[in-house]
Amino acid sequence: MSSIINKIIKWPQGIRFYIAITTLFVTAESCWWTNSVYGNSSTAIIRLQEIYAWISLGLILLTLTIGPLCNLVPRLPGQAVIRDARRLLGVSAAWFAGWHVSLSYVNQFHGVNPLHLPAVYQRAFGLGLVALVILIALAVTSFDAAFRRLGRWWFRLHRLIYAAVLLVLLHAFMIGVHATSWLFIVTISAVVAALFAAQLYLGFGPGREPTILRSIVLCYGLLLTVGVFAYGFSQHLDLSPAEPSSKVGQYGVR
Repeated sequence: MSSIINKIIKWPQGIRFYIAITTLFVTAESCWWTNSVYGNSSTAIIRLQEIYAWISLGLILLTLTIGPLCNLVPRLPGQAVIRDARRLLGVSAAWFAGWHVSLSYVNQFHGVNPLHLPAVYQRAFGLGLVALVILIALAVTSFDAAFRRLGRWWFRLHRLIYAAVLLVLLHAFMIGVHATSWLFIVTISAVVAALFAAQLYLGFGPGREPTILRSIVLCYGLLLTVGVFAYGFSQHLDLSPAEPSSKVGQYGVR
């Protein structure tokens, strides 16, 4: 009991406390801003869930960047603080993703049975739900107690973040209006390419001894990522066999 009390006392001294406070502040601020600009309307809810979605994706990519950055720049100032912040950034990503899904399902889709949605929304909803489950699983195991109990399985579980990223991007490319703009596709392509380049260097660079498993994982990861972005570009160029707008109906407002 005393150890728990000591942790509670010391927590405000760490970076995770301030990330948690900032997360709550941004959540409330985004809600206030959309309500101020769009009033109490469906547009406000749509904009709010979009904001939460982009924040969640940004936090996921930021979390993925910290590991390679610290390994590539071992003398990076404040490295201990940055590494300590990584876990709660992932928790915040799951937090915003949860709000995004909840607002979309309850306010935009009015809690309808997912099987009654148009096919494109069924696929997007399924992908987003799987990604959310992964993010929640990673969030609830992001703390020291879970790290100690799971041992090596903790690292295996948290590698699912890469699968979550691909699922989130597919989800966005399917039904996200802004996700098929050149700005988004080029920006996200550059970020993901930089992350892949860092992983390739860390695994196959000078003085490294690449393993068969690492080689296989990176190769298949590259193939899957190229496929996801090819789909995104096809959506932008209207080359994908998307649902006709007449079949999308009331859910086509995004």
